[in-house]
Amino acid sequence: MKASMKCSNCGAEMSNLNMTWGRKQMWFIVPIMFVGFLPLIKMSFFKGDVTKDLTISEIQTRNSDRSLEILGLITNSSSREWSGLNVEAEFFDASGNFIDEDSVYLRSEIAGHSKEHFKIVIASPPDAAVNGSIKPVVKISGGRTSPF
Repeated sequence: MKASMKCSNCGAEMSNLNMTWGRKQMWFIVPIMFVGFLPLIKMSFFKGDVTKDLTISEIQTRNSDRSLEILGLITNSSSREWSGLNVEAEFFDASGNFIDEDSVYLRSEIAGHSKEHFKIVIASPPDAAVNGSIKPVVKISGGRTSPF
């Protein structure tokens, strides 16, 4: 059985049928599509850069029972709220060769234009770090922010 469509006025069979959107409908559909894709656009193009927004300062090291504690302060210079930060401490010898690293995951949220203290505890640090002959290089390696 072949489907067919007839004109309601004259009864003639229609062979070609085009269903298109007019210009009036496009002015209605395009803004709705833009609003629908806006979260995807914000997540793709307007996300923050953790290395530009957050800085680490006031780094101190303390020895305690064969472990090393690294204390510091993270400053958020942007208006974004950051959470889920990874802070890394890397150790290099006097000639610049990599020795060891350790990291900590911070669950706390850092609000825009605020500061947050952190502590990294390294259970088995390099011997040179324990006696104070080398200092750790501390940096932020990752984090999450909401684009909204």
